[in-house]
Amino acid sequence: MPPAPAVPRPRMNAARPGFSPKQTARRARARPVPDVPTARTHIADGPPAMTTPDRADLPRNLWQRLRRSLGARVAMLLSLALIPLGVIAVEQTRRVENELDRAQALNLRAITAELARYESASAGRALGAARAFAATLPVLAGDPVACRRTAEGIVTGGDGLFTFAGFLPTEGLMTCSSVTDAYDFSSAPRFRERMENPTVFASARVEGRVSRQPVISVFHPVLGPDGGMRGYVVVSLGARDLNLPAHVTAADIELAVVDSRGAVLGSNLPTGQATDMLPDGFVPEQAADDAAPSFSAQDQRGRSRDYAVEPIIEGVAYAVGARPLNEAAARGVFLSPAAYPVLMWLASLFLVLAVIETSLIGPVRTLSARITLFGRHRELGVPQPRTGMPSELSRIEEAFADMAGQSVSDERALMDALHERDALLREVHHRVKNNLQVISSMINLQARSAQNAETEAALARISCRIGGLGVVHRHLYEARRMDSVAFDRLLRDLAEMMTEAGQGLDTEANDDAVSPIDTVGLAPVRLTADDSMPATLFAVEALTTALGIVPSQARGRGQVRLVLSETAVTNGTAVCIRVESPAADAGPRGGSDGAAGDDAAARSSRRLIEAFARQVHGKWRVGRDGPLQVAELLFVKSLVLDPVCAPHATVRDGMAD
Repeated sequence: MPPAPAVPRPRMNAARPGFSPKQTARRARARPVPDVPTARTHIADGPPAMTTPDRADLPRNLWQRLRRSLGARVAMLLSLALIPLGVIAVEQTRRVENELDRAQALNLRAITAELARYESASAGRALGAARAFAATLPVLAGDPVACRRTAEGIVTGGDGLFTFAGFLPTEGLMTCSSVTDAYDFSSAPRFRERMENPTVFASARVEGRVSRQPVISVFHPVLGPDGGMRGYVVVSLGARDLNLPAHVTAADIELAVVDSRGAVLGSNLPTGQATDMLPDGFVPEQAADDAAPSFSAQDQRGRSRDYAVEPIIEGVAYAVGARPLNEAAARGVFLSPAAYPVLMWLASLFLVLAVIETSLIGPVRTLSARITLFGRHRELGVPQPRTGMPSELSRIEEAFADMAGQSVSDERALMDALHERDALLREVHHRVKNNLQVISSMINLQARSAQNAETEAALARISCRIGGLGVVHRHLYEARRMDSVAFDRLLRDLAEMMTEAGQGLDTEANDDAVSPIDTVGLAPVRLTADDSMPATLFAVEALTTALGIVPSQARGRGQVRLVLSETAVTNGTAVCIRVESPAADAGPRGGSDGAAGDDAAARSSRRLIEAFARQVHGKWRVGRDGPLQVAELLFVKSLVLDPVCAPHATVRDGMAD
């Protein structure tokens, strides 16, 4: 007895068993449901092609992917949660900014007022020196040298505060002064008006006639013993050499002293920049009358600034303060204050997302990737370090690893059991085929020793039936998959076997006899083991009857025609097995033709055909079709289950009449 052929051991990822062996066997024997258009049969041995997922289930664009992302959802919800805090922060920042602007305006006004008070004090000193000089003039009037010395003493004793001192008589020619030259002021504007109305006053000039520099001059009248007007004592302050407060620099606030027309008398800036800092059309007297601590305007170059104006001497000189050119640098701020709440919101969002990414989303994404890898390739991949993973996710990953390992172990054991079962089934089919072959050989020996033709024919029929079963078992254990057989090849082997059996029983046949069975019309069809058994026995009965009709002397090539075809129907695939032979004058009839033969063998064969057709829930017909004797079986075949598609198999019902 030849051993069963070796079967290659299946790999672990060659199939995905979703059912137990019993469930798989029950589904393999199941019939497809009627009118199920998706019940297709896999004819090829290989697995079916992977189906493309429905596009409706896939993200259509980037927005959908972001909207379905856990990180995007967390960011959106966190942004909504931080909106009230952001509104509060913006409002508080706005209030702080307003308070800061007010404080800076007050600070500007205070520094400007401090400069004005300093200059006013200097003007007071000048007025005091002028009053003392005027008191001594009646004594010094007749001594020009002593008068000049007194004027020089006022300038030198002022610690650089005074630039000029002198006496201007009513005639307008100044000879007593701190300088040696004499000057005539009789042609000066309003000279006569001032001499006729003696009073204390002050004036500011961008360029003094004597010192040739910006000055503020204080005038005090000198009266004679009789109360008559004798002239004015003049003491001038050098505005360019102002002593500014120690804590005030150009980097903080820009300061200037201007006259009543807005001309710059002195500043803490270079001469060219001092003029540019003032607004266009600036009137100091109007600005000083404003009750607001400061006002905003554009300077000569079109730059916006805040200004504060304080009078030094009303109608004569004013102190002007302005914020520096680079306000942001003065504040030490590089962004708008309103931008800091937004930066705080972005920083909070980034930190929270970073924490969520490292503690939740990242580990979940890694776990999802491992699950996907295990589902597709039955591999767990390299485990990630669990240093920063939360304990809950770490326990989930450990549980998944244990479950996956147990699943792989169970699948390996199941595949081993399936492999062992397949080997045992192949060995069973092989042994059954050998036993059937032995039985067929014994029947053939008995047929050759039969005493009459009826016994020989009966034994030959039995031998052919047993041989047909043997052919089925041989194809089952030789097939790569034992759930189905190539039925067209099986019928060719059956025809060859029956031809050889007929030649063995026919004493008149020679070794060069041609086969009377034409198998050209066999289409490639695969049938399950449950369908192939009754279909093969039907073919044996039909061929035996057809070969019995054709006399051995008249047999030639293709006298009996065996046809196999399949057609798609609404509830699956219909298979048709048809045997045609020349009709004899008297032969068996039955089936749908309704004629009953008297021959016992024909009646027995017809009953067997009917039983085989009932097993496959099919329709059968035996009878005349013109000049041909026809035996036909039509049925819907069971699904040829594929290992991947086995869970989706359906049940088949019989064909409708």
